[in-house]
Amino acid sequence: MLKKKILAIHLNEFNLDFLRKGANKYNCQNIKKILNYKVIKTYSQDKIQDKNLDPWVQSVSINTGIKSKIHKIYNLGEKIPNKLNQIWDILSKRNIKCAVWGAMNASYKKNDNLKIFFPDPWNNLISPRPIDLKYVFQFPKAYAQNYTDFKIINNLYSFLLFFLSCLKFGILTYFTKKIIFYLKIFLTSGLSNYFLFFLFDIISIKLFKNYTKNKELDFSLIFLNSLAHFQHNNWDEKKNYHKYFLLTEEICKIINQISLKYDDIIIYNGFTQKKIKTEFIIRPKNPNKFLKKIGVKFKKLNTNMTNGGILSFNNKRQKEISIKKLKNFNIFGYKLFKITNIRSNNFFFKIQIKSHSSFDNLSINPNKKKIIKEIFYDNKKLILKKINLDYSFDNFKNDMVFIKTTGKHHYEGHLLMKNQLTKKIKIENKDIFLLLKNYFK
Repeated sequence: MLKKKILAIHLNEFNLDFLRKGANKYNCQNIKKILNYKVIKTYSQDKIQDKNLDPWVQSVSINTGIKSKIHKIYNLGEKIPNKLNQIWDILSKRNIKCAVWGAMNASYKKNDNLKIFFPDPWNNLISPRPIDLKYVFQFPKAYAQNYTDFKIINNLYSFLLFFLSCLKFGILTYFTKKIIFYLKIFLTSGLSNYFLFFLFDIISIKLFKNYTKNKELDFSLIFLNSLAHFQHNNWDEKKNYHKYFLLTEEICKIINQISLKYDDIIIYNGFTQKKIKTEFIIRPKNPNKFLKKIGVKFKKLNTNMTNGGILSFNNKRQKEISIKKLKNFNIFGYKLFKITNIRSNNFFFKIQIKSHSSFDNLSINPNKKKIIKEIFYDNKKLILKKINLDYSFDNFKNDMVFIKTTGKHHYEGHLLMKNQLTKKIKIENKDIFLLLKNYFK
């Protein structure tokens, strides 16, 4: 009896209604093909964005079948305990040949049946397997972790390795054929973040297609984040909707091509996003330099995709001094940092103030240079203050960048499947694990 094969696509946080309307408006045939799959609803018991309703939390739940309050992995880049078995760990032990591509907060356990493992670009603990994939990994990783202060001159070596890998695996051949398509988008978008994240996703999924062309795989899992990124940061830009759907159509075209090697395909978002009134999160342009500037000494910094990260220290004393400094650091009279998950010689930090304004609308009272009046808020609670600043506005403006936010997480989502793999009309996120596990009964 032939073994069945399934492709799982974690198309992060896509909004189904937005996708349907755009696919119809712009006549996107490949998106429509996917939207014609059978649809069931999904949900998470986690409800709070920036606490437990985040992709790096829900991915662990989906991949392990365990609720977040049990696995307790809440931050991007956290080490996954060895005792946690992910879906590919279980399947590979059952002689099922697996590939994992870009899964968030994933860990690698050696198994001859785990043929490919390509981590997400915020994973600083694991290198891709096989080893030749590492040369295409370092450049996207460097950009993803430093996109607010990325300098190509400082990353020339990793860019060269990335370029040569793209040449080796046929990616440049693909872009040569599509040069007019991408050039038209580039000429109107430039190297905008959303365009670059789409490019990385397209390169990533095209690389997976080419790299696995002659490989026999029974189960493949691919994680893609560019749709979520656009919704989070550019959803208010209606002038860019057409480009968004052109690029999403290209992703879906490649997904449909890959799916031909599999008997079944499921596509899920983990949870969705809802459009919100534009607000701004605050992130240091260069988190490493900023933390050192304010006197924080640390061994290592792993930044996440928003405005926080994991700090590691040489010893307990160094960590405790740093916690005190960050907790007492005030800007606009408001504590800038939130400290959580204090474990061994590391902890997670996050900038906890947001704004309804950008730098363009901030101003200094000309009569009192160190006084600013502006609305900042945390956890939806508005705060209006006139504050004397020790850390000057000029320093703040030079060190920080305001990142526009246009979408927020919503605990409900959707799962699309080519064939009817379950009779249920609604399942919890973590039960996607069981759906995949039971597929190979």
